[in-house]
Amino acid sequence: MIEVQGLSQKMDEQLLLSNFSLRIEKGQFWAILGQNGAGKTTLLHTLAGLQAYSQGSIKIGGFELKSLEFLTRAQLVSLLPQVQESSLDCNVQQAVSYGRYAWHKNTTPNLEIITQALGDMELTSLAKKSIMALSGGELRKVELATILAQDSDVMLLDEPLNHLDLAFRYKLMQKLKELSQKKAIIMVTHDIQYVQQYCSHIIMFCGESKVLSGKIKDVLTEKNLTKMLGTELPKLLLKNT
Repeated sequence: MIEVQGLSQKMDEQLLLSNFSLRIEKGQFWAILGQNGAGKTTLLHTLAGLQAYSQGSIKIGGFELKSLEFLTRAQLVSLLPQVQESSLDCNVQQAVSYGRYAWHKNTTPNLEIITQALGDMELTSLAKKSIMALSGGELRKVELATILAQDSDVMLLDEPLNHLDLAFRYKLMQKLKELSQKKAIIMVTHDIQYVQQYCSHIIMFCGESKVLSGKIKDVLTEKNLTKMLGTELPKLLLKNT
């Protein structure tokens, strides 16, 4: 689904990735871990086609990312930003319906998909409420529902758990794990426990452009976490390591 070959990436003259290669398939749920400023969001934006890179190639569904037109790319890849400003005064259902824009030429009715996304994010009762009157957690649910409505094969999520209460975080992670059976999901997070419980694979930024990737059981170890964070962690933080 996603094939990265020899990718190198800089940000403000800092080398974040050097000759990085990766393959992500449908049926996989990837987490990206690393310290603040390590390059997690930059990698996500690069995979979404929003960030230029100095060398290497990225293919999505067999197509070169750089060659894809905007709407075609939006059908293949969706991106949930870490922070998103509410600039349009519309109701919740209208906001979620914007996720279908990439498919606006498709004759398939959209209402069923939108209604399902609203229900999955527990927004049905708020469908006609202005997004300007929502709490931070409710607004995050709208953003997530919009991504669900977009229904792309690849979902890139930058700290999707932000602003959500504890109970809904677990519901969201269960939903993402379910979706990952037929999609490729890549999620930036700092919540190691959720990564252990729900994700299948991981990318770890360890500093100095060193990046580890692979299955959770192979990469998410106490040794690698200590290397990533530069400090020893409480042993209770990880299970079975």
